[in-house]
Parts: sequence; structure tokens; C-alpha cells
Amino acid sequence: MAANGISTLQYKRQRQEAKLAAAAEKRAKDGKPSKLVKARLPSLYAPGQNDTAKKKNNEHKKGIKVGRPWK
Repeated sequence: MAANGISTLQYKRQRQEAKLAAAAEKRAKDGKPSKLVKARLPSLYAPGQNDTAKKKNNEHKKGIKVGRPWK
């Protein structure tokens, strides 16, 4: 079990959002932009689901950009 408790969350979407929030908090402490743009993520799990087949794939007309989803 991780010290931050993320691994114990029931749903994959909750774990995704908790990891992103932790990363945003760390970036803010380091003085970097911490505005997350969820549309830049390749996919998000549906709330209350762990089924990979039901995850939402974001449309990227120009393709997915390499790097983190920060503005």
C-alpha cells in the first residue's frame, strides 16, 4: 500500500484523478504551471467503472502530443 492511499481507491477513475491531483500539487510546490487539461489525456475511465472497455478515449484530431497534460 502506498503512503498516499491512492492504490486503495476502489475505481480506476478515482485513482487517475488522485494521481493527477498529487502531481498538480507537487508541480505547484516546484513553481511550475499546475493547470491540468483533462482533454489532453489519451483516455479516462468512466466514473464508478473498472471496465477497460467502457473507458472514454479523447478525440485528438492532430494526434496525441508527447508529454504531460499540463497547460
